[in-house]
Amino acid sequence: MIHTEKKIYEFIKKIMKEKGFNVYRGFLPSNSFEDRENGKKTNDYFPFVILRIAEFRQNRDGVGYYNAFSDFEIWVGTKEEKQEDYSNNLETARYIAGKLLEETTKVRNDTDSAGFAIDQNKEIRVLFRSDQAYPYFFSRVTFTAYAEPIVSEYTNL
Repeated sequence: MIHTEKKIYEFIKKIMKEKGFNVYRGFLPSNSFEDRENGKKTNDYFPFVILRIAEFRQNRDGVGYYNAFSDFEIWVGTKEEKQEDYSNNLETARYIAGKLLEETTKVRNDTDSAGFAIDQNKEIRVLFRSDQAYPYFFSRVTFTAYAEPIVSEYTNL
């Protein structure tokens, strides 16, 4: 699951670099009291994208074969000039969802792997989460990716 998360993070960081977004894993960086006292501004996070693992699950489908999935969420945070600009936030979330799908449906050779695969049998959702947070807008992309299984080793007692 960590390998999959790392590959998705690297991909998002690459596609969002040209758009000027900060990309984080898990949470926004801390803004410690000591940093603020020393004049270090560490709370200029916007615009940002956060990648989080929401859930991991696995089942066994025969001897030595596992189905493993991780549910992910991506938070997009933007600060806009006018209320109508919320559509920019939603379009950014939609852009990320589209790029994830595009990346995992490319025809590839064995050496050109994306390192992750989106489960396209499950929905990819873009949710708007900012009814009263103006001038900050947030949206959340949720999706499922195939993950590395936890493999149990057979031991003869």
